[in-house]
Amino acid sequence: MEVTELLRRYKTGERDFTRVDLAEVNLSNACLVGIDLSGAVLSGAKLSGANLTQADLLCADLI
Repeated sequence: MEVTELLRRYKTGERDFTRVDLAEVNLSNACLVGIDLSGAVLSGAKLSGANLTQADLLCADLI
């Protein structure tokens, strides 16, 4: 999934992004409070400064 698509959907209120492929994306400084990224692929993603308060990262690939 492209970052712009994820942020657009998040902005409209969607929070369930389980098992989404976000490998190598740049989410630096993104506000993603309460997002569900369980099982998501985040390998190589840039998360510096991202607000992931109350995010669900259960079984997410963060390598």
